[in-house]
Amino acid sequence: MSDTRVPDHAVPEYRVLVDGDVEDYSTRTDTEQRTAQAALKRILDGAAMAAGLNPRAWLRQYSGDGIYSALPLGTDVTRLMDAFVRHLDARLSSYNRLRAEPAWTRIRLRMAVHIGPIRVDGATGWTGRHAVQPGRLRDSAPIRAAMAAFPYADLGVIVSSEIYNDYIAQGPGEPRPNLFRQVRVIAKKQDYTAYLYVPGFDVTGLRALAAYDPPDRTDRTDDARGTDNVRGPAPTADAPLPPSGIHGRNVNVAYGGGDAIGGHKVGRDLNLHGDRGHGGHHDAR
Repeated sequence: MSDTRVPDHAVPEYRVLVDGDVEDYSTRTDTEQRTAQAALKRILDGAAMAAGLNPRAWLRQYSGDGIYSALPLGTDVTRLMDAFVRHLDARLSSYNRLRAEPAWTRIRLRMAVHIGPIRVDGATGWTGRHAVQPGRLRDSAPIRAAMAAFPYADLGVIVSSEIYNDYIAQGPGEPRPNLFRQVRVIAKKQDYTAYLYVPGFDVTGLRALAAYDPPDRTDRTDDARGTDNVRGPAPTADAPLPPSGIHGRNVNVAYGGGDAIGGHKVGRDLNLHGDRGHGGHHDAR
């Protein structure tokens, strides 16, 4: 008679969960997908090493267009959100700007961060309600809307209320709490409160996110004044590139129908902002 009892070691482990997904992956050619996969792993590993977080200790599940990681017990969440996110954004920007590989295509990454007890010994993957939450945040409408509104952004980060309340809001470190926007995510009959951050761009007054405001949103800033950092459609692959030689922070760049991105903290060469073949597409995944 078989023993159907749950083994003693099947106990929850309190893990930091990081789930990243490449935007627009399904429109790439086979060779471009292979190149993007290798580049994503290299960029993530390099950012982790630069932040003092050993990527070899991360448990990982691969999905082709993304990497879902469970970080070691005791991971420093402040270091993850500060140094790792900063290095990740910089490495994505460098990769996209240099276009060095023969099958290069632009990598824009949606990333979710959560923390909670999961079981890491499931037969086909990690189990528990906390294990499914990062994927739902990563693929949610608010982060997709923010990435569409900021076409020059390479990275969008959405964190759970646990990450925000217990680590971001308590400090120290970067990014500061006032750089995040509280959003409501409804997915698979679940209702989550999350916090959205796009490095180098201001999401706090973005009207494209108004539809995702929780009823009790606590981080309201300038919405009441009707301000918005992005107006007009995002540029397509055929839209003119912004002027060359634009570097640094707090620049205004005309795009789309002649409206402007006002007050963006861009921090990268916008002249080389994206993949000419894929820049106007948004993956439905």
